[in-house]
Amino acid sequence: MSNIIEIKHLTKNFGRIDVLKGINFHVKQGEIFGLVGHNGAGKSTFIHTITDILRKSSGSIQMKGVSDQQINDIKQSIGVMPDVANLYEQMRGVQFLQFMGKLSGDERSKQDYEKLMQEVGLEDATKQKIKSYSFGMKKKICVAQALLGDPDILILDEPTSGLDPESAINIRHLIVNLQKQGKTILLTSHNLDEIDKISDRVAILSDGVIKKLGTPRQLKEEVATEINISVRTKPHLSSDYIHELSEKLNIHINFIETREDFTWLQVSSEDHLPILSKEISISDYSLYEMKVEQRSLEDVFMNT
Repeated sequence: MSNIIEIKHLTKNFGRIDVLKGINFHVKQGEIFGLVGHNGAGKSTFIHTITDILRKSSGSIQMKGVSDQQINDIKQSIGVMPDVANLYEQMRGVQFLQFMGKLSGDERSKQDYEKLMQEVGLEDATKQKIKSYSFGMKKKICVAQALLGDPDILILDEPTSGLDPESAINIRHLIVNLQKQGKTILLTSHNLDEIDKISDRVAILSDGVIKKLGTPRQLKEEVATEINISVRTKPHLSSDYIHELSEKLNIHINFIETREDFTWLQVSSEDHLPILSKEISISDYSLYEMKVEQRSLEDVFMNT
């Protein structure tokens, strides 16, 4: 896949304060790219800089092969999710999209705007004033606004922050469906589990620089040198048996604890799991279940 966004040596300072200190990464066409970082890491400054709200201090930004100096030529190809605070709350939902469509040159029929609201899950709110919308509904109409003009690139800043679980799930499904339609999506989020589930690649921004970048799986494999597993047997595995098993198989097995129906162990590699399960199953223990404790992006984030 070709690169649709390319960021090279991007910096942004406010006087003597350096907020972005040389950002380098690219986003491939058709991927969901997640950008995460703690408060103050520079995420909002980065989004505002690449969308031309703020002027960069140095470096280069290219989207669809066009530099930021010519970004006006392709702005209709870029959809940016606005902050809910910038909505015109006295307008009805479909009226708001019609108004924003005219400003952006996306003039379509009222029925098309209603269909767009249906796509984001607001089919029952087309005639409601935005001031009566819940926070989740406001997030959805912000996504709808970003979709005006049928852009190739979507930049979504915290699309699910503050939402209830059901609304957040609906927004995630919408993002995945937009990717299936061929759109490229750059999103920021504090929800690391969400980023893990839907992102093809992830960048961790810290103190104005990219500290880690890769697929969620790559990043998780970097931080874990040992594998935690839970084994459900009857009776529980004893620490003495684990010690004997470790010597017999000539692999390091660390007994952690017994918790409820499970015995928690630690091994140095996933490659040990097949022989471990086989050995337990032919022992005096009855093996019911073996689960690998999933690594998380939270582990990566806390170790960055």
